[in-house]
Amino acid sequence: MIEVAPHLHLRMLADVYERAEEFDVIHSHADIWTFPFANRSATPTVITMHGRLDLAHVRQTVPMYPLTPLVSISDHQRTALDGIDVNWAATVYNGLDLRHYHAEPRPGSDDLAFVGRINEEKGPAVAVEIARRTARNLRVAAKIDPLDVDYYRDEIEPIFADNDVDFLGELNERDKPSFYAHAAATLFPSDWPEPFGLVMIESMAAGTPVIALRRGSVPEVIVDGVTGFICDDIDEMVSAVDRLHEIDPEQCRRHAASFDYTVMTSRYESVYQSVLDQTLQPSAMSP
Repeated sequence: MIEVAPHLHLRMLADVYERAEEFDVIHSHADIWTFPFANRSATPTVITMHGRLDLAHVRQTVPMYPLTPLVSISDHQRTALDGIDVNWAATVYNGLDLRHYHAEPRPGSDDLAFVGRINEEKGPAVAVEIARRTARNLRVAAKIDPLDVDYYRDEIEPIFADNDVDFLGELNERDKPSFYAHAAATLFPSDWPEPFGLVMIESMAAGTPVIALRRGSVPEVIVDGVTGFICDDIDEMVSAVDRLHEIDPEQCRRHAASFDYTVMTSRYESVYQSVLDQTLQPSAMSP
């Protein structure tokens, strides 16, 4: 885990802020580690908060820097900081270059797909149960983080074997569009306050509907009954599999286009301009 250790982020941030005067705006994706640097810099900083915000150390840190502009990646993500003084600049949904997904033909399949990480909160065991109860084949494209190896070996590997799950490991970006397009639906049984969920837009861009639990950002990303189904429990997810014929793949693709990277970058440009305008306003008023 040394390649993502905090001391590397801190060194990167130190290097950036040593050159702060070269930039109009600094946009950080390094979360709370950025706050002390931004607080001491004359160059305005925008911080996108990518993770869950209901953690104690986040709730303790954010109020120390009430003036720093923050961007949420979903409206729901913000609710964890309700009652705390936060300078929310905007919500900007994550975006991707979806051209390869849109272009992928859909050959038709009854298989269900699961994409993500192999850990308990992402729900791989639930995906297996849904596939078993609907008599569908489950194909899994997922990575196993070092911290989740024991969980995979003890709990997930046995049920994958018992249910003939097709486990492909982690896919590269080139192979993802075809993987999604060859599925009847992507299961998203994530049981935590999902800040966004790129899997959902990847799937929809390939014309594949998403069946998801109503958690976190899900209602902001999926249009229920149009690009997939938003469910309140596993039984509803099982029932939704029998309704996949109601979903038009082209509707999925059209909706996914609203999460294209060009939409995201345009929104961020607006955030940068707004932050700059606020920064310049006092000097414009001074004699």
